Amino acid sequence: MVSGVLRIFGLYALVELAAVAGLIWAIGFGWTTLVLLGVFLAGVVLASGQIRRQIRRLRKPTDPGVLADSGLVTAGSVLVLVPGPVTSLVGLLLLAPPTRAAARPLLAAVAATALGRHTPLVAAATVGRQWYTTRRPPGSRADYIDAEYLDVTDVTDPGQRALPVG
Repeated sequence: MVSGVLRIFGLYALVELAAVAGLIWAIGFGWTTLVLLGVFLAGVVLASGQIRRQIRRLRKPTDPGVLADSGLVTAGSVLVLVPGPVTSLVGLLLLAPPTRAAARPLLAAVAATALGRHTPLVAAATVGRQWYTTRRPPGSRADYIDAEYLDVTDVTDPGQRALPVG
């Protein structure tokens, strides 16, 4: 039996080798080497600038989306350092600010799915609340509980009297 990690690594190696072979076939070995080296150097330069920018943004407490962007910059920096044209291209895309803004909702959806897988009760409560609030009849008021109040005094000894309150 092959583990899932080994399958993913095998798929990664196959995709990267196919991309390198395609580049060598299209533009030649020398140009492929120069393109891969140039993409790697451009990625390292872009990653260093984006990491410095993210550190400055992390110091501002009210900057929205800074944590998601930091995660995407980290993932992009790691992908640029991993050898291969496909991972370098994906890393460069994650390091570019416009594509990070587009990837932020995808990251939120993946995080919510992972959270729901590990904490199903919280996810079910959140999803159930959203489902309930979106399906209320129009013009309905807030929820209410219809209840009845009964005052019951349990007296086991008829000679014993309750203490006065107040």
